[in-house]
Amino acid sequence: MYETLLAVSREIQALGFFLWTWVFGAFVIVAGIYFSFKTRFAQFSLMKYLPGIITGKDREKVASVDGNKPKNSLSAFQAFAISESSRVGTGNIVGVAVAIVTGGAGAIFWMWAMALFSASTNLIESALGQLYKENHGDRFMGGPMYYFNKAFKSKVPAYVFAVLLMFLYVFVWNSVQANTIVDTFQAYVPHRAIIGGIVAVIIAIIIFGGLKRIVDITMYVLPTMVIIFLLTGTGIVLFNLSDFFQAFGQIITSAFGANQIAGGAIGFTVGQALQQGLRRGIFSNEAGIGSKPIAAATADTSHPVKQGVVNAFGVFLDTLWISSITAFIVLMSPFYGSGLTGVVLIRESMIHFTGGLGAPLFYIMFFLLPFTSIVGNYFYGETCLRFITKNKSAVTALRLLAVVLIFIASFVPLNLVWNIADLFTGTLATLNIFVLFKLSKIALAVLDDYKKQAKTHDPVFNDDAIGGNTSYWKADRN
Repeated sequence: MYETLLAVSREIQALGFFLWTWVFGAFVIVAGIYFSFKTRFAQFSLMKYLPGIITGKDREKVASVDGNKPKNSLSAFQAFAISESSRVGTGNIVGVAVAIVTGGAGAIFWMWAMALFSASTNLIESALGQLYKENHGDRFMGGPMYYFNKAFKSKVPAYVFAVLLMFLYVFVWNSVQANTIVDTFQAYVPHRAIIGGIVAVIIAIIIFGGLKRIVDITMYVLPTMVIIFLLTGTGIVLFNLSDFFQAFGQIITSAFGANQIAGGAIGFTVGQALQQGLRRGIFSNEAGIGSKPIAAATADTSHPVKQGVVNAFGVFLDTLWISSITAFIVLMSPFYGSGLTGVVLIRESMIHFTGGLGAPLFYIMFFLLPFTSIVGNYFYGETCLRFITKNKSAVTALRLLAVVLIFIASFVPLNLVWNIADLFTGTLATLNIFVLFKLSKIALAVLDDYKKQAKTHDPVFNDDAIGGNTSYWKADRN
């Protein structure tokens, strides 16, 4: 059975390689460049407003003019925490290691390039998620399903996308995260079922606790782990500056030409570096897939673009800092090119630089980061299900199924799960980006409205700026 699954994995990998080369990659690249120029690189110019947005200075003012708020409306920072909980995880660590091993050091350069441009895509999709959000009584809900409804006369595309996104996050990506946790701790607990069972039980306690418990976990656990990782990684770089500059040079040179490492044992082409950079980059920062608009829509803010700016910053934080730290730790270590990969490569590299502190730090991070990603991923899946049906029994069934599949994922070959994730990620990104192009005129009008207002005062949006046609941002709400 296991060999059969490996054979299936190889077939899916071949299909994914073809599609990422000729379809998925093209959509991601074109979208990033297009929205960067159409917005005049708003992903950079609007960052000056980030501190005011993230601290929620507008929240009290908006609440005073609109008393009909969901009982669980979230601040910009709380929505950002949910967004980052799924974004920061295995993709930033194991995914980066996989990109380097399979695409060479040059893959990191293309991850950076993708992040710089794709942040504009993330800004646009997140603003659209906010624009078309709806008040569901207990919380704001929105995302690609809602703006798909505005893009097509039929509701079928929205339902299809919701099903695919739910499957990707609840079943596929959560399998990646759960499998990574099991692989990490198997040296200490040889029975995978025990580790998988523990993870499943903890996740069940959280997701059955509802939105508040999910928000509490992401708000406190995730920032703590990210800060610890960044401080540790930055310290490693600062104490090994000569190795850092050598690794940086290797990234640049490998990005534009074939590079040989380990005495000529392994060679990587520009094509390999580019493709791995794109695939692992989008897995890491999720720009353009359609997930971040779901988190963005939960925020109680005065203008749709504000949460777009917050999520664009998330792309930079995720790829240019967190993933980069991982990359330099790997490239500076003596284990790069040794044959080690994935979790083992990261573990040995961290221990090499931090000594006795490295092992416990590694195991804490490799439990909590994938763990918070599972929680964030489930949140996206439940939002998709709530769009499809209001049946509470269906939500309970999804929670039970999610817990069971987390346990089952402990026994599935990791390569199979990664390859399925790559295939579905590319498919969803392509569908979502197509709709972003279709709605780009509206999105750019909302962005222009924000820019004009921001010159003189804190922007407050009314949908008369785009001719109406929204559920929440009605012109008469003020």
